[in-house]
Amino acid sequence: MQVSVETTSTIERRMTIGVPREHVESKIQSRFKSLAHQTKINGFRPGKAPLRVIEQKYGQKVRDEIVNEVMHTTFKEALEQEKITPISKAIFDLKGDAANSNEDLSYTATFEVYPEIATLHVDGLVVEKPVAAVSEADIEKMLLMLRQQRQTFNEVDHPASDGDRVIIDLVGTIDGQPFKGNEVKQAPVLLGQNKFSLPGIEQELFGVKKEDERELDLTFPKDHSNPELAGQTVHFVIQVTKVATPQLPEIDSDFVKEFGVPSGRIEELRVEARKNMELELKQVVNSKIKQQVLDALLEVNPVDAPPSFVNDEAQRLAKTRQQEWQVPNLSVDMFIDAATKRVKIGILIGELIKAHQLRPEPNKVRQLIEQIAFTYEEPDVIIREYYADEQRLKEVESVVLEDQVVAWLLERAAVTEKKIDFYTAVNEPSLMPKEEVAQG
Repeated sequence: MQVSVETTSTIERRMTIGVPREHVESKIQSRFKSLAHQTKINGFRPGKAPLRVIEQKYGQKVRDEIVNEVMHTTFKEALEQEKITPISKAIFDLKGDAANSNEDLSYTATFEVYPEIATLHVDGLVVEKPVAAVSEADIEKMLLMLRQQRQTFNEVDHPASDGDRVIIDLVGTIDGQPFKGNEVKQAPVLLGQNKFSLPGIEQELFGVKKEDERELDLTFPKDHSNPELAGQTVHFVIQVTKVATPQLPEIDSDFVKEFGVPSGRIEELRVEARKNMELELKQVVNSKIKQQVLDALLEVNPVDAPPSFVNDEAQRLAKTRQQEWQVPNLSVDMFIDAATKRVKIGILIGELIKAHQLRPEPNKVRQLIEQIAFTYEEPDVIIREYYADEQRLKEVESVVLEDQVVAWLLERAAVTEKKIDFYTAVNEPSLMPKEEVAQG
C-alpha cells in the first residue's frame, strides 16, 4: 500500500492511497467462492454453481462492494501508519473504474484535522477590568423601577409623550397584499423604552391621540428570521385606540410587602435591593472580564475553525435561539459568525488545558452543583443525581474547567481598571453569547 499526504490547509489533509490490484482481486475471488457455497441457483445443486455463473450474476455488485470495503479498510490503516486523527468524515474520490480495471486501486480521501498550534501565547493578555459599586442613587433608581413595575395607567386625551402607553392596532402589507401574521390587535407600546418588536413604530407614536392614524414603510433586513419578510419593504397602517399616562404607586408598607419583605419596612427593602444588585454586579463584572480574556486569547492566537465543528455549533445555536424566540425555521447562516468564534476559542481552551494539564477542581465542581441544586425543593436529591449521571457531571466539570482557564489566564494578564457606574455595567451588551464556548 502506497500512501502520500498533502496538507491543503491548516485544518485539511488530502491522502492519496494506492492498493495493488492483486490485493483487491484476491478479495473479489474470495467473495465469489463464499457466495458459490451459500447461493442456490436454478439448474445447480445448492452450493455447486460454477464460479463463472456466480460472477455473471453477482460480478458487478461484488466488485463494487469489495472496492468500497478495501478503500475504508486501507484508509484506516493509512491513518494509523501516518499517525493522523481526522475530526470529520472523509470524502473519497476513486480514480478510474477500479472495480473492472486491471490497474491498481487508487483513491484520495479528504478530511479535516484538528489545527496544530505550535506556540500558545498566554502571557500579558490585555484586559480592562470594570470597577463599579452600588450607590444610594443606584438604589433609588432601582426603587423607581420597582414602582414602575407596579404602575397603573389612566387614559388621557392629551398627545402621547415619553412614558405614556399607547395601544395600537397594526396592519402591514407588501405591495398592497397582506401576508401571514400581518395584523396585530391592541398592542401596547410604552414610549421611551425602545422595546417594541418593530423598530421605527415607537417613534411614530409620540404626539398621537386616541383614534389618530399613522402610516410608514419599514424595510426588513435580508437575514430576518421570517423568510416572508426578509429584505421586504412593508407598509404599515397604525390605528391608535388608547393613550394612557402612568401613575406610580407610593412606597408604603403594602408596596414593600409585595417584594417579599414581611415587615413592610422600606429600610429592609433597600437592604435586600442592595444585596441583589451587588450580586448582579459581581456576576456581570466577572462575565465581562471573562469575555475580554477569551477575546484577547483569540486575538494573539489566530486559529482556523474546522467547518464541520462550525456547522454543528451553528445548528446548535439556531436550535437554542429557535426555542428561546419561539420562531420556526431560523437560518443556520445567521449563526455562522458566532459559531466560528466560539469554536476557535474552544480549540484554544482545549489546547491550553492539554498543554498545562489543567483539571477541574472537585470542590468547585461541588459548589456549582450545589448552586444548581439550591433552586430545587430537594437539593440533596439533585446533588446525588448529578454525581450519578456521568454526562451531567462532565457538563458541570466543563463549565468549572473553563472558569479555571480564565482565572489562570487572568493571573498572567495585563489588567487595568476602568471605573463605571452600576447601570452602565449591567446594561452594556454582552460581547459573546451566554452559553459556554464550544470546546473542540
